[in-house]
Formats: sequence, structure tokens, C-alpha cells
Amino acid sequence: MSISLTTPTDGAGSYDGSMDLAWTVSGIELDPDALGGEAVDGRGHVHVYIDGELFEESADTAAQITGLREGPHTLLVRLAGNDHHEFDARDSVEVEAAFPTVDLVSPADGAALVASSVPLAVVIGGFTLRDAIGSEDVFGQGHFTISVDGQVRDWGVDPTLALATGLTEGEHTIRVDLVGNDGQKLDPPVYSESRVEVLRGVRGVYFDRSAFGAPYDSATLPLALSTSAFLLVASDGTLPAVEGEGHLHLFMDGLWLDRTWITSLLLQNVPPGPHVFEARLVSNDGFELPVVDRLRVMVPDDRPDALITYPGPRWRMGSSFDLSFQAENFTLDAGAMDTENALHVGHAQVWVDGLLLHEDATGFVPVTGLAVGSHWVRVQLANNDRTPVSPAVYQEIEVIVE
Repeated sequence: MSISLTTPTDGAGSYDGSMDLAWTVSGIELDPDALGGEAVDGRGHVHVYIDGELFEESADTAAQITGLREGPHTLLVRLAGNDHHEFDARDSVEVEAAFPTVDLVSPADGAALVASSVPLAVVIGGFTLRDAIGSEDVFGQGHFTISVDGQVRDWGVDPTLALATGLTEGEHTIRVDLVGNDGQKLDPPVYSESRVEVLRGVRGVYFDRSAFGAPYDSATLPLALSTSAFLLVASDGTLPAVEGEGHLHLFMDGLWLDRTWITSLLLQNVPPGPHVFEARLVSNDGFELPVVDRLRVMVPDDRPDALITYPGPRWRMGSSFDLSFQAENFTLDAGAMDTENALHVGHAQVWVDGLLLHEDATGFVPVTGLAVGSHWVRVQLANNDRTPVSPAVYQEIEVIVE
């Protein structure tokens, strides 16, 4: 005869002190009517132990453990006869119980906010925060997410950097959840939330998130921004401070990208992987205001890219030159032009000053007869049917003809 635990597995855990057990048996019939009666060959039941102490006697194939204390535990099931005489057939697993907590201390419930972003004071206990986001789930470790009105806006492993962003005028619910490495909320959920009100006329900065609900399959990344109660003006950071006006500082993965007053931006040749963008309101004199928005974007490893290899940006050229380019994670196939579309297969369109010059898959196009002055050259990837790849994939550079 034998008994084998099917649930839980070694290393499993419980966040509320309870755990479901299930097992299979062979060579014996589980007899609930005879439990505690006279021994009968081939009949019996199961003894369930927690850390060596009998928890339950069951003639079923499942049980629920309750009341586990914090820490590691050994769960054991053992076959026994009707008269409770225990046989050698047994199985056991090592499990753990933890009781993590999260407390959103600030902003407090009912707080009135005067900006579109607010730093969060978050206290987390009984849970290991690890930068293993997207990896295999491990009991008792993970990260936290920050949601606004049910939509996840940010996540992290450092509570001192927690920030709620993109808050518009009106009432909102800010919630902090503990989640596993795999991004799934703990079961049962462990969270804390505050209901806040953003006052009318507050300063704000906002990324347009509409394009980034899924991985963005292009190295050409458009960023659209808007502001509230704040006028964006051209500035080098040395103008006199004027209340309610200024520009933006833009960061990617914590690194400085640009100073800008433009609300529609395009990043080229963005590498694959997860990226976090930040936009900060800045006064004319260069002083950063405590108004921030964050945008997380996932760019897949196989995202296509267009690369101009000659000339370089703002190179000074003659009126004619040979443009060269290549594609990354995209097959340039002249023989496939005007055939059925295929993923990441096609050709390139060469544009000069907004006019289509040539469609090509060789990576080499002569550009001739340019007038003196500034010109914009774009290499854009296209499908076999000559439509642009979507989302758009291109590189555009400025050249100066002398």
C-alpha cells in the first residue's frame, strides 16, 4: 500500500495560515464508516500531521490545514487501519507560512492633493522585496505595484521611491499591492489603499499611455505628453522664473534624455527590454518642481529597427551622396515586394524632406540633387504590400548640404 501527496508541493507557502492538502492512495480502501472501529485488512484512513502533531484523521482524499504559524512546517500524511494502527506508508512536504503586511501611510485617506503626482509613504513587512520581476515565483518574495483607480501605473522594490502619478482633477483611489515575482497578487490579496481628491487647477504632467497597453513592437518610440495649469515655453534653463510656466526634463531608465517644451516626441533606436520614462515639470530657471509622471514600456527582444549607417546625424554633405542602411530583426527581401505580408519581412522606404524617394531592399540608395541647406532623410520599414510597418519603424536624420 502507498500514499502520495499531490498538493501542496515542496516549498509551497501560505499567506493566511491555511493550506489545502490532497493525496492519492493505493492498496487500501478508505472507509469513513469504519474509522475508529475494528481492524479490517485492506481498509483504513489517513492521519494528517503538522510538525509531528496529529491534526486530523480523514477517510477522504483531501483536507484543509488551518492555523499555521509563521515559519517553516512539515506536513505529513500516513495510512492507518480502522483502529488507528499506523502503517509504514507515508508522504511529507516542507511548506512555509508568512503573514506579510503593507501600509500606505501617506497620503492618508481623504487627503487633498495639489499636484498630479504624490510621493507615497509605504511600510512593508514580512515580505522580501527583490528585483526579480518576471522570474519564477518564489514564496515570500516579490515586489509591489501602485494602482490608480484599478489601473497599475508603477511597480518597484524600493518603497522609498514609491510614487503615484498621472492623477487628474477629482477623486481617485491609490492602492499598493504585494505581488509575487511573476506579477500575480498574493492569495489572499495583501494591499493598502487611500482615497484622495486632486484639487481643481493643480499643476500636472501626463504621459499618453494609450499605445503601451502591450509590448511595443518597434525601436521607434513615440512619446506624447500634456500638462495642466502649466505653460510650456522654450528655455535653456536660465530664464527668469515665472509662476506657472517652464519646460520639461525627460529621463529614460534614470538617465537624462533631454530638456524639452515639445509635447510630441520620438525616440529612435530604443533598445529591447523594460524601460521607465519620467517627465518632470521644470521652472524657467531650471528648478525641478515636485510634479512627475512615469511611464513604463516593454520593448520585446525581437523588435524591428531601421539603422542609417551613412551618413551620420547633422553631417555636412555635398548635394549628392550614397545613403546606406540596414534593418535589425527585420528581413529586407526585394523578391517579396508586392506579395502577401509576412511578420518582420519587407523592404525600406527612403524619404527626403517628406517625399518618397525610393523603395529598396538592398541597403544602398543614391541621393542626388539636394539644394544647399538642411534636409531630413528617413529610412522607414515597410511591408511587402508597400504599407508602413505598424507600429512605425524608422530612423530619421538631418543632413546639412553645403
